[in-house]
Amino acid sequence: MRDGTGWILSFAGGALLWSVASATSGGREPWDTSEYWVVYMPIACALCAALGFAFPDRPWRWPLAVMLAQMPVMWVTQGIGSLWIPGIVMLLVLALPGMLLASLGGVLRRMRSAT
Repeated sequence: MRDGTGWILSFAGGALLWSVASATSGGREPWDTSEYWVVYMPIACALCAALGFAFPDRPWRWPLAVMLAQMPVMWVTQGIGSLWIPGIVMLLVLALPGMLLASLGGVLRRMRSAT
């Protein structure tokens, strides 16, 4: 698969994740709800691992795209507000577990290809 597909899946996955989480959050920012951490964050991590497996070259970039794609949706659904810089920092921190899992997915893919 080509990297362009990885970028599309990453951005679309992140935007869809925040959109659905926003719709189910009752008007609050999704990460202010326990549902985000119990349902949506594990889904994001699974998506990152799958992307790392499918696109094993530099897998750290897929979690960044998944998480940062949530910001424009956040701006549309909640407005830009004064906390957008801490929001970006939060999304970058939230990308860290996905980076680990995407890297693991990339390692598994390379191990599988080597056998």
